[in-house]
Amino acid sequence: MSKHAGITQIREILEHTNIQTLLQDVAATDSTIDNWLARLILLGDVPFQNLVADSRLLPPDAIRFFYVDPTWLYALIDGALSIGSDTSLDSLFTSVMAETIRDKSSLTANKMRAKLLGLESLVTAGMEPAQNNLVAGLLLRSQIVTAFPGLKIVPAYASDAVSSVPLRYEALGKDLLIVIFPAVPVSIKIQQPPHGLQFGLADGGGAKPYQARLRYVTGSHVGEQVVKDGRAVLAEIPNADLFRTETDASNKKYVLNIGALKEKIRQEMVKAATPPAGPAISPAEFAMQMIDTPEEVVFSNPQLQQQNDEQ
Repeated sequence: MSKHAGITQIREILEHTNIQTLLQDVAATDSTIDNWLARLILLGDVPFQNLVADSRLLPPDAIRFFYVDPTWLYALIDGALSIGSDTSLDSLFTSVMAETIRDKSSLTANKMRAKLLGLESLVTAGMEPAQNNLVAGLLLRSQIVTAFPGLKIVPAYASDAVSSVPLRYEALGKDLLIVIFPAVPVSIKIQQPPHGLQFGLADGGGAKPYQARLRYVTGSHVGEQVVKDGRAVLAEIPNADLFRTETDASNKKYVLNIGALKEKIRQEMVKAATPPAGPAISPAEFAMQMIDTPEEVVFSNPQLQQQNDEQ
C-alpha cells in the first residue's frame, strides 16, 4: 500500500460518523491548551486594539458596555486551533475535534474566576452559561480603577439561576478595567469598596455647602437613610457651621466646630420630620448622621428591565 493510499484510508475512517462520535467522547484536551483557549474565550491575550479599535471610543472617565458574540469567539478558537495544521489530514482531525475542544474550553472559562476566588461551589451545573450563550461585559477607563482596587461590580439578572460570579474581572492597566458577565445583566451597580465606610460629609462642590445624608434615629427604620420622593434627604451644612473661627498662621480654618455642627444637624433633622429622641442630639445620634457610606452608581438596561417587569 502506498503512503498516499494509507492517508486516504485514514481520512475515510476519520470521516465516518461513528468514529467522529467516539473521538469526541474519549478525547481529553491538554490542561495547558485548555486553559489557554479558555482565556481566549474571555478575551485574554487579545490585543487591546482588537477590542477598542480607536482610543476615542473609550476616552478617559468613560464606561462602555458590550456584547460578546459567541460566533466571533468560535472563529477565534478555530484560528487558534489552526496553528500547526500543516496537512489536510491535520485540518480534518482538528475539524472533527473542534466542537469538543470549544465546549471544554467554554466550561473551563466559565469557572476560571470562580476558582481564583475560591467560589467554585457557587458555579453549579445549573448556573453555568449555556453553550452559544450571548454574554456581555464592560470596559471602564477611570482613575477610580487605581484609587479603589476593590471596586465592586454587582450585576442583576432577569433569572436567579445566573451565577453572581463574573467570568472575568481584570485591570488591563492602571486606569482600565474589563469585566465579563455570564449573561446580559438587567442592571449593573458599581460601588466603592465596603471599607470606604467612614465618618464625614459629602463635598457639595465649589462654594456649595457640605451635605450629610440624614438617617432615622427612632422607630423601626433606625439607621436607614431618610428618603422622600424617591431621593435621599440631604442636610446642607454651610462652612460657617462647620469650622471654628480660630485660624492658624496662614489664616486658614482647620478645626471643626462640633457644637455648631451638631446643632445644625439637629435643626435639619427636625425640618425633615425625623427629630432626635431628646431635646438635644445625642453623641450616638450625631455619629449616625455623620456616617458617609461608599458611593455607588447604577446602570440599567431599559429593554431587559421592561421585559423583566412584564414577566
